[in-house]
Amino acid sequence: MSDPCLLPLAEQAGLIASGELSSEALTQGCLDRIGRLDGQLHSFFTVAAETALSDARAADQQTGPRGPLHGLPIGIKDLIDVAGLPTTAGAAHRLDHLAATDAPVVAALRRAGAVILGKTATAEYAVGGTALDGPFPAPRNPWNPDCDAASSSNGSAVATAAGLCAGAVGTETAGSIRVPAAWCGVAGLVPTQALISRRGVLALSRTVDCIGPMARTAADCALLLQGMITADAADRATPGFRLPDPGRPGRGIAGLRIGIPRHVFEDDPDLDPQVRAAFAVTLDQLRSLGAVLTDVRLPGYDGWADAARAITWPEEYAEHGAELRAHPERLGKVARSRLQEGLRFTAPDHALALRARQAAIAALGETFRGADLLVLPTTKAPAQPFGWEHRPGARDWSYTRAFNLTGNPALTIGNGLSAAGLPLAVQFIGRWFDEDLVLAAGVAVEALAPAPRPPC
Repeated sequence: MSDPCLLPLAEQAGLIASGELSSEALTQGCLDRIGRLDGQLHSFFTVAAETALSDARAADQQTGPRGPLHGLPIGIKDLIDVAGLPTTAGAAHRLDHLAATDAPVVAALRRAGAVILGKTATAEYAVGGTALDGPFPAPRNPWNPDCDAASSSNGSAVATAAGLCAGAVGTETAGSIRVPAAWCGVAGLVPTQALISRRGVLALSRTVDCIGPMARTAADCALLLQGMITADAADRATPGFRLPDPGRPGRGIAGLRIGIPRHVFEDDPDLDPQVRAAFAVTLDQLRSLGAVLTDVRLPGYDGWADAARAITWPEEYAEHGAELRAHPERLGKVARSRLQEGLRFTAPDHALALRARQAAIAALGETFRGADLLVLPTTKAPAQPFGWEHRPGARDWSYTRAFNLTGNPALTIGNGLSAAGLPLAVQFIGRWFDEDLVLAAGVAVEALAPAPRPPC
């Protein structure tokens, strides 16, 4: 058998279920890869080697019914509480902050059989991406360590891409699952917010924050999502609430109506020609699978990202402003600057942005009357040089934030490599609670062109 740590999570699960692979062997393999590679990649803040191996041995000895993630070693973004481990959020003054209990999403993963491998790296408080002045070294892209891993779920993306875990949990407020997944060549799903409890997760923007799976393939994300669903009672009251169907992502997409919002990206001067060419290939693949493609427009789209900032940035200040005022020296440069941006927005600004959010949700709902999914590039370019956010004139390299405003499920998958050997990506956006359809599109495309692996 080739290195099982490099197999898709779904294949690992099958090998464990058949007895061809033990959880202990897989977990030890991931720990060995962490020991060999993470000194350069820096994807983990905390590795719980002893407890992970103990839990893996217990999984191997278990008899009776097993969960869908039985024995699989999973990384947890270090904003999320894991009992007995630090929740540092990448902040120097939280290094000794031990969580007393598991967040509901972690408890659910354990019930599904997952082995918690440790806490993956994150930007400080999930504000921004690469932190050059934090207490931990910033993650490096496994395809090229001179390139950035992007955004705050960077550790989860790097660890998954490099085979240091079977999959990982990330959080997203403005692209922090999809962008690092795209730049590191893995799949990342932002589900409808109501599906996964945010309790036990250090908040950034309570209105927009979302938790989701990151894995090597769309099928892996579907399996990992099964073990993460922890909807709170209030969330279950969300109009249209329904749980995903585990068997549905494997169905075909013939006849599926997929809308292309070309006006979002077609004339963007920052859109790399290689991203454009890979996207065209993906459209051809969708046609070959029987999908019906049509151009669509998103009324008011040009204001969606600004509305999202007017919601999330003041909410970020509300969460962490007291720390900023009392102990500014504790925060890194990026976090200080970004939190101060929240002060630019007034209470009326926030209220108007919330109204704009409802208008955007309604507009996208109208678009979905004529389309089942949307498809567009995830990022405008492949991974940028390490530390790009700290350079003068740094700009937004993704098409993600607008759909955080509307809260629709969104999946990114790889769709090729650049001439420099860096991953390219495409994303599918669906209606609320239509994760099955979003994942089905990803599974179908990946079946035609399996994602390559990084060289590490």
